[in-house]
Amino acid sequence: MVIADAKKLVGNVCEIWWRNRNGEMVRTISKIHDATFVPLYGGYLITDTDDIRLDRVTSIAVVAGPRGEAPAHPAQSEMPVAA
Repeated sequence: MVIADAKKLVGNVCEIWWRNRNGEMVRTISKIHDATFVPLYGGYLITDTDDIRLDRVTSIAVVAGPRGEAPAHPAQSEMPVAA
């Protein structure tokens, strides 16, 4: 996932599957506040609960929009992540 794709998710509540530093899969459901570049580390998602490196994200699905509403079309809510 690149920062441009991640910025489209800012303000939404998303289910994020990512790998921690031990390689274990972690599931986080959280509001995304920002997608930014951190020098020497790369792209990051800034959420309510975690700061997640974009290169560790395996999948993202929108759970609720910026005002808490459900996504318009469930099939469009999932964003594929290229490895």
